[in-house]
Amino acid sequence: MEFLNQPLHKDPALSVQVSVFNLPGGRAEYHMIFQFTEKAHKDPYTTRTDTIEVMHACIREWISQVPYKDAEAVFARYFLRNAPSQRPRIHIRNLFPSSCAISYIEQPPANGSDLAVWLYMRVPGPEPEKFTHYWTTEKFCLAGDVTEQTQKLLRDYQSWLQAKGCNMADHCLRTWFFIRDIDTNYTAFAKARNEYFSRIGMDENTHYIASTGIEGSNGAPSSVVTMDAYALKGPEASRITYLHGLSHLSPTNIYGVTFERGVSIRFDHHKQILISGTASIDKSGNVLHLDDIGAQTFRMWENVEVLLDEAGATFDDVSQIIVYLRRQEDHELVNDLFNSRFPSIPTVIVMGRVCRPAWLIEMECIALVKS
Repeated sequence: MEFLNQPLHKDPALSVQVSVFNLPGGRAEYHMIFQFTEKAHKDPYTTRTDTIEVMHACIREWISQVPYKDAEAVFARYFLRNAPSQRPRIHIRNLFPSSCAISYIEQPPANGSDLAVWLYMRVPGPEPEKFTHYWTTEKFCLAGDVTEQTQKLLRDYQSWLQAKGCNMADHCLRTWFFIRDIDTNYTAFAKARNEYFSRIGMDENTHYIASTGIEGSNGAPSSVVTMDAYALKGPEASRITYLHGLSHLSPTNIYGVTFERGVSIRFDHHKQILISGTASIDKSGNVLHLDDIGAQTFRMWENVEVLLDEAGATFDDVSQIIVYLRRQEDHELVNDLFNSRFPSIPTVIVMGRVCRPAWLIEMECIALVKS
């Protein structure tokens, strides 16, 4: 893994962090985090200028360079301060191709800036693809309560997969659920997901799906739950390994939720490891280090490290990190801790309350390891 971290020429208040993972045959994967620096939102320049235009100009400049100009944009997520206001001004089709899955989530960057972008690009190589990747974004409903919306979007996603010869149990490997007012709505959401998974044959004796469930919104006033997802068609079941970390973490079903701690996918020349949203929890399902953001961060890292190790990886193999904070006042310390331990890994810290009020922080990540 190689890393780049630098300001962008068009606006020094905007920086990019890049992880570069090269594979045989000219193939490569890139994860990029574009974000305004901590001082940028206080700078008169960025208050006079449309930050979306600035962001897009810098992304366009960056991805037009070698080697990124030969890569295809696969997935992008916009972390927005005010989704209803910002979304109508984001015109991406002259920036990303129609094949790129775009996610827009109201999760403000914790440094006070207006937006940040996570971009995943890849160079597929000359040989035909053995597997088909399905990145899906913004599955949501506009009618009904949280239970009805959750079950309908899951039914709709299952139908969408079935039309492609797939299904959730066998092919969906990663989900993100963004839940408006999570402290009020998470219990009903989790129950609705549990019930739907049970109906399609997913339980503690089979497997669930690696997932993050976090505060967030697509900006539509009547939408309570939004889902992004990743599914993969083609690999044998032996290529998929679910991660548990039982020395440090509990099975999720013991506290009434249904997701896997992570998943490892073995391709021909590398493994991709998708770590679910992970917090400061012990192997009995208890929250550790109440009201101590520093101690919760260290335990969270320890838990993630155990999951990575189970997949044959370390933090040196991590290509991107997303951090979710419950409290704004914790940003400075958390930012310092991450900059100290992971100065090169593309990382974005956003405001997103975790599913239990006692959890102050959660993180997820992706790791890539050559076979």
